[in-house]
Amino acid sequence: MGDKLRKIILLIVLLCCATLNFSGFAANSQSGTSLGLNQLKQSESILNTPATNQQANSTATQVQVLKQDSGTNISNMNITLSVSPTYGSAQTVKFTAPKSAWKLEGILIMATDGWNESNKQLPNPLPFAIEIRDANLRLLYHFADTQLPYFTYDQGVRMAVIEVPDILVSGDFFVCFYGYQSLGLAAELQNATGNSYIFDKQTGQLYSSDLTLGNNQTLPINWLIRVEGE
Repeated sequence: MGDKLRKIILLIVLLCCATLNFSGFAANSQSGTSLGLNQLKQSESILNTPATNQQANSTATQVQVLKQDSGTNISNMNITLSVSPTYGSAQTVKFTAPKSAWKLEGILIMATDGWNESNKQLPNPLPFAIEIRDANLRLLYHFADTQLPYFTYDQGVRMAVIEVPDILVSGDFFVCFYGYQSLGLAAELQNATGNSYIFDKQTGQLYSSDLTLGNNQTLPINWLIRVEGE
């Protein structure tokens, strides 16, 4: 009689445990389904968020922008557009790396091919090139493309960013922009810093970038070329 009673009690205990385990599994399954939907909604929300609002990496790396113009807000600058004087010359800016082995990551150039939203057809592709040269004007990097992804803009002109492979620079270095007499580069007409030039690739010489006003008068300018890195 005692053995039978123990078996009955043990069976009741096992049935209770099974019921509790099944209830817990069902609850976890419902919770897991709900969590999955929430995660999916969050993923869709992240995908639909504009890239400009994603600032996760802004504190991880401190990107530094080097400027050799006045640094004034561009909307307040007195600006004109100027093409290179010859097909083989480059509008050039000299920079100084803020530290040894500074990592150059991108080039910012304000230029245009003259197109805007009032034109019904896109312009023909036009070539341009960028070179990075060291303090002795030796070539470190060359980039070439057409203007359409960078300087064809519905508002006419903008500051385009050209990403480059990480380049370590120390001391002075130069950024050369070849618009091949087809692309107008923005030039600041006031507060010249003395770091803008014309580079003649054929002779390997730097020349003044001053604009000629007439009556043998010239105006020093700042090319709106900047660089970024860390």
